Amino acid sequence: MKKYKYVIINILIAIITILVVWVYFPKKAHIGNQNHVVSNQKIIIIPMAGIPTKFLHSLEKTLEEQHKTNVLVTTDMGKGNEMLIEGSDQYNSNVLAGIGNEIGKNIGRDDAFLIVLTNEDINYPDSGLRYIYSAHYEGISVVSLARINPRNFGVNLDLISIPGKFLKMKERALKLINKSIGYGVYGYEASSNIKSVMYGPIMGPDDLDKVGSSY
Repeated sequence: MKKYKYVIINILIAIITILVVWVYFPKKAHIGNQNHVVSNQKIIIIPMAGIPTKFLHSLEKTLEEQHKTNVLVTTDMGKGNEMLIEGSDQYNSNVLAGIGNEIGKNIGRDDAFLIVLTNEDINYPDSGLRYIYSAHYEGISVVSLARINPRNFGVNLDLISIPGKFLKMKERALKLINKSIGYGVYGYEASSNIKSVMYGPIMGPDDLDKVGSSY
């Protein structure tokens, strides 16, 4: 008799469990892309919040064509006042690089080069500079779009000018990103040849526009 009671109790528990699962969880769905290959993802872009998906996808496609490798663009990295340089309204590139490295570890791409891409104005403590376009560290670079984003300078955009401004910003962004890849992936050094994307120092947008787009 005790044995039957035990069986009945187990059946009731099983039925109640099934009902609770139906109430609290979405229905079972197919999990696809189980054989996703990540070994060829050698470049990872970690965008901070505020960069449109359209712009990121355009960069991703061009970089993949240029470098013949798969580029991974992660979901947005959050931002907050704790990332600012103390006593400043600029973001601390050292802090952004540290957070980017942690994200890289979490997604398990140990041999990939990381790029934190932000729309925020960046600098590093006691740099002596008004701003920096990018900062480079072991295995990671931080690249800012703030000084090449026309919307940050009160530029009037209309339907006719938008495509041209988009392409100009993308061209400038690619130069900054490719310089980072030159340092971090290919081991290149800064160049004195302004026709090289590795040219430095870049002191403003005029310099950036004169810089070449290839190595």
